[in-house]
Amino acid sequence: MGDKLMKEWLKENKWIFVGGIVIVVAILTPLILFIGRNNLDQKTFEALGPVGDFFGGTTVGLLTLASMLFVIASISMQKKQLDMQQDELKMQREELAKTREEYELTNKTLTKQQFDSTFFNMIDLHHNLLKDLDGGREYFNKTFELLKPKYKAIVKDYLGSKLNTLKHDQDRLEQFLRTFYLNNWKINRLKLSFEENRYLDFILTDLKTELESENDQHFIDNMDTYKAKFDDGEIEVKIRSCINNTHIINYLVGESSNILDFSNIDDFKYTISNNEFFESFDDEWSLEYIKKIRKETLLEPLLDLKRLVYEKIYKVKVEEFGHYYRNLYRIVKFIQDEHFSKDPIENEKEKKKYRGILRAQLSSMELLMLFYNVVYSNKGEKFKEILKGTNFFDDHLIESKFLWANDKEELDALK
Repeated sequence: MGDKLMKEWLKENKWIFVGGIVIVVAILTPLILFIGRNNLDQKTFEALGPVGDFFGGTTVGLLTLASMLFVIASISMQKKQLDMQQDELKMQREELAKTREEYELTNKTLTKQQFDSTFFNMIDLHHNLLKDLDGGREYFNKTFELLKPKYKAIVKDYLGSKLNTLKHDQDRLEQFLRTFYLNNWKINRLKLSFEENRYLDFILTDLKTELESENDQHFIDNMDTYKAKFDDGEIEVKIRSCINNTHIINYLVGESSNILDFSNIDDFKYTISNNEFFESFDDEWSLEYIKKIRKETLLEPLLDLKRLVYEKIYKVKVEEFGHYYRNLYRIVKFIQDEHFSKDPIENEKEKKKYRGILRAQLSSMELLMLFYNVVYSNKGEKFKEILKGTNFFDDHLIESKFLWANDKEELDALK
């Protein structure tokens, strides 16, 4: 054990050891010569002068060499001390890094816990607000059902505005109204003919074809009389009568109804639907005109019409569900404003998870009405902005429940 320690000491202090030997040799050499001078004769001793000069020069060189060795030893020791200090600093940095990581992890955990606590408290508030609505979740089914008749009223007003706008072209207005009235009178006369012959056998005698042919011929023969009848009426009355016709509104909103619906005891049935009625107009311009309006109200409903009907519902219901939608907006905004991770992919993954938890709290009809609130309400513009690009509704909306044909396009634009 002692030999090992000695070897380690010599390894660490070799330059000091060598320098010490050099100093000892430098001191002992003149001393030995001085002590041993009595054994030398005068001549020999005097001859040692040059030798003394030699050793003096040598001794100074040796002492200088020893000094250099000590300097080297000092530098070596300082280097070792610096290495030790650097190792200690490195260890301190590593400890600080570990401490910082632990702090960040602890801070992240605390932040996450605070977020979770607030988030689920907001979810609880959502459920309480839902309970406060009349009928709970059923409230949204009832509200959705209000949209349909309200939209029919909007379409009715829209048809009125289109016809009133057409007043600047009086000939075209009269052309359309004349076509509508003549075809309507024709159907009504056919209906009357069927009723008058109710108890006859329609199947065996092919009475249906006979009555249809007789009706067509009657209108050909009396067309001038019917046109004169039309011209006698006031234009405003004709417009109002057209607007108030249930079948034309049903045609514009896509609801089926029968303009003629006849059946008798022999199981003979004969119907003419509103679609068949309007699309059988023989006047090409009138047919295209009503089809264009139908496109704007049913096939590709105008955004302004949809916004108008939802805003009417919103104004009536705002006191009831305004708080509900504001709370949902705050929950989604709370999620979107949170930074879960520095990694953008991981951050979005966490946000998607919490949005999914929120969406799971909503029924299908709640989701649909939220969608309508976001895309068709002026109050929903901010909500729309934070939902845009998040695919919040995903594939959870039941498209067969959509009220308007192009709702799917609005949904795609929101994704």
